[in-house]
Amino acid sequence: MTPPASPAAALEALARRRLLIVSGKGGVGRTAVAAMLGRALARQGRRVLVATVGPDDRLAWMLGARTLESTPQAVEGSLFVQRVVPQVCIREYGALVIGSDRLASAVFDNKLMRRLFRTIPGLDDFAVLGKLWHEACRAKTFDTVIFDGPATGHLPYALGLPRTILRTISVGPLHKEAQLMQSCLEDPAQIAAVLVGLPDRWPLTELSELAAVLRADLKVAIAAIFINGLWPDGLPELAPPAAADDPAGTVAPVFAAITTMAGQRARQDEGIAAWRSAEPDAGRSSSAVLTLPWRWQGLDGVAAIDELVAQIAAVADPGR
Repeated sequence: MTPPASPAAALEALARRRLLIVSGKGGVGRTAVAAMLGRALARQGRRVLVATVGPDDRLAWMLGARTLESTPQAVEGSLFVQRVVPQVCIREYGALVIGSDRLASAVFDNKLMRRLFRTIPGLDDFAVLGKLWHEACRAKTFDTVIFDGPATGHLPYALGLPRTILRTISVGPLHKEAQLMQSCLEDPAQIAAVLVGLPDRWPLTELSELAAVLRADLKVAIAAIFINGLWPDGLPELAPPAAADDPAGTVAPVFAAITTMAGQRARQDEGIAAWRSAEPDAGRSSSAVLTLPWRWQGLDGVAAIDELVAQIAAVADPGR
């Protein structure tokens, strides 16, 4: 696969996937990237669901809703948002596997069975992944499902559950579901990961290591790496003004702040360049590398997310 020629081309390539799993360490902005992708892909005419298991309502606020519901709610046009609740997914996905709402109610609404299910390792993760995979790849309820997914440390475990089930269960409906899910996970035209990191060498190196595990061990494609939080580019490093030119002392702090920002951006560029030169996968053609600016005012609503979408193409990709 040839590298996308531009950020717009990269977004078009992302839109062709049915399930995008966004991951990164806590605090790197993966929820913002998921929201931004949702807005960007919906603008291309796609019917898009942005889903999260997060307990707060940040995703809702970013996309124009007040709170997140356990069912998809339309926020604008063809864009939907949802909180994915593991217990609800177990019940719904169980009904899909069994093929009977009546039997599913008898099993999953039973208090003893619910307590038993809570003791099964990985069941929550498998039910969530299965539910989103079903909506995206089998039922095709949405053109693209964007999952504000597990943090990087948990992602290989969650995506490895279908393969674990295939190794431990040889027959039955659960084996069949895991087999279908694994086939889609290994199909880069349907499912891909989107990784988010900060613009420093070591966080990006960790992302490269995660990407290598996903590609080699789990056969999951990496569609894009977002480097989030770049400070402004092109700022000058300013010497403090002479006392005679700044008698009130109001200019000196401004000059110092600009110089600090310029130095921070230079360090970020150096870190990205070092990552690219040291990591063979950093420039891998199948993964677009996109940069996002640091926003001192934060992301507090739809307008801010739309501004971020517009800024993607305006931010240089350092080291390219």
